[in-house]
Amino acid sequence: MVTVADFRAYLNPAPDITDAQLSGWLNAAKSEARTAGVPDFRRNAQYDLFIQALAAWYYDNRGLQVSGTYQATALGTKKQLTDSFVLQLRYAKEDPEPESSEEGGDGT
Repeated sequence: MVTVADFRAYLNPAPDITDAQLSGWLNAAKSEARTAGVPDFRRNAQYDLFIQALAAWYYDNRGLQVSGTYQATALGTKKQLTDSFVLQLRYAKEDPEPESSEEGGDGT
């Protein structure tokens, strides 16, 4: 599950961007994913990447003013991003629990 801290590290936004703003873009991305039929995964690396990439698109286009030649590129990129992930994630499952090792970090 993507946290605001995860998204901040992924995005590396301008210093004046607040956690509340980041949370808003993350929530919008999760909402769009649900609307497209993607479950709200708790442990799926591909889902996490999708949510962060989609939320980053919202951040990059936060003025919601997309015009000129950039409009076709920006909206087309978002559609391709969404379609590609949705097709893969609609029937995906949670990732398996990571195996915990009782052994030391050096494999002994």
